Amino acid sequence: MLEILHEYWLQILIGNYPNGPLGGVALTLLLAIAGLLLALPAGVILALGLTSTWRSVGAASTGLVFYMRSVPLLMHLLWIHYLVLPLLLGHALSGFTSVLVTLVIFNGAYLSQTIRAGMDALPKGQYEAARAMGFGHLAALRRVVGPQALRNVTPSIVGQLVILIKETSLGSLIGLAETTQQFLDLNDRLGNRSLEVFALLALTFFALCYPLTLFGRWLERRYARTPAAVPAAPLPALMPVLERKKA
Repeated sequence: MLEILHEYWLQILIGNYPNGPLGGVALTLLLAIAGLLLALPAGVILALGLTSTWRSVGAASTGLVFYMRSVPLLMHLLWIHYLVLPLLLGHALSGFTSVLVTLVIFNGAYLSQTIRAGMDALPKGQYEAARAMGFGHLAALRRVVGPQALRNVTPSIVGQLVILIKETSLGSLIGLAETTQQFLDLNDRLGNRSLEVFALLALTFFALCYPLTLFGRWLERRYARTPAAVPAAPLPALMPVLERKKA
């Protein structure tokens, strides 16, 4: 196993780059981080849709989240790569784009439920006090409820990054040269050393994910000791209320 790692570590790390496209562990991390950065705002938007006072928006958001969570990620990837994107754009896109779009939509749906749970866990008085100060529904969520909810679910977001790293391995099914595909290529090249190759693949994912898991647990313990502070309302928002009280 050490011999394989010593001889092929560069291929495992970056694929055929710079003589070819970026691959390996670098591509896996790029997909996971980009997927999380894009899935997080998508999850926030969906969470706002789930809590919307407009029934049509709430129903559409609920239906999308239910569908994304009820169908395996593999099916979403195949649909998006071979059917949805070619039909919408008129031509096939790269495996990187297909995997990234799939990860963003799929994990955005899961993050929306996480964020909504964080919002529901806050005392109802937070939202009601914001409305009493003159905030509208969306403003109360954005300025008062949202920041506290996002802070409280940060450990879960870190956990979602761990899931994203592992989900990138499905890119190998459409030929994306991420970590799993690099090890599959090594297995084909080395032939009779499958046990070592796939054991090394498992250790690679473990090395990527386990430190993040420990970091998420540390955040949970830290946030349990230091509850979130209620963000102060900006003075301009309070002025109409103060004027009404004076009158």
